[in-house]
Amino acid sequence: MINLNLTEAQLDELHQEVSDNPGSRARRKGWIVYLRGKGHACQEIVDRMRVDGNTVTEYLRKYGAGGLAQLLAEDYRRPGGGLDSPAEQLKALFGKQPPHTVNHAIERIEQETGLRLQPSAGRELLHKLGLKPRCCGWVPGKALEDGAQQRAPQEFHDRTRQPMLEEAQRGQRVIRFVATAHFVMGAFLGMLGCLARQWLPSSSGRRRDNVLGTDDPIRHEVITLTNDTVVNPETFCALLDKIATAYAGTGHPITRVRGNARHPKCQAVFAKAQALGIKLLYLPAYSPT
Repeated sequence: MINLNLTEAQLDELHQEVSDNPGSRARRKGWIVYLRGKGHACQEIVDRMRVDGNTVTEYLRKYGAGGLAQLLAEDYRRPGGGLDSPAEQLKALFGKQPPHTVNHAIERIEQETGLRLQPSAGRELLHKLGLKPRCCGWVPGKALEDGAQQRAPQEFHDRTRQPMLEEAQRGQRVIRFVATAHFVMGAFLGMLGCLARQWLPSSSGRRRDNVLGTDDPIRHEVITLTNDTVVNPETFCALLDKIATAYAGTGHPITRVRGNARHPKCQAVFAKAQALGIKLLYLPAYSPT
């Protein structure tokens, strides 16, 4: 154990520090050295201050090497501190090719910097860079690769949809946007912290409520058709009947706009729309909904 032979001036300096310093950690360091300088045994200091013997030895060594200034200096180690300078490089790398696990990220970091991190340090670095687990979305591949497909939605908006909306605003046309929603009744289970697997009451079989809705963007009027069976061409024909009935006698052309689902794009729907005088307009492929 390290012995200290302190002068009265050094003891007074230590006593002043432990009396005035606002930091509890600094006061504890000062008391440990002060008690040792007053001749107290190291084990007595360990028992009184409730610290480890190695801690007492380390504080005494620091004071003996550099005095009060070195004793009070904090030298916390920062996990992954050697990666501070290439942090932006790693962030750009993971932005282009996201890692799928922490271990995968650690391997990539080692390839780029030569440093091998522990899993905890790797996870902390990923959080520091702003990376966190996120659910991935998907788009059809050719929607990103085909330039014409990318331009089609904007061209449809400029050349077709917007002129029709302007006609509707002037009272020269009726335009209806159509969408379908399916509501499934059931228990959608998640994760619970429990001692045994939990069973939740749900429906006895498959139950789905279908809602076909059509909205007038000018008058903000909604027409709906619901069932609990199936959505097929006959269902869309029934919806066309409701639209035609709602605007009977107005004399305005009616345009129905919807996406590219296959079941409403068939000869039966085309014939029904033609008989009712309704124009069918479909969004371009891969248009945002």
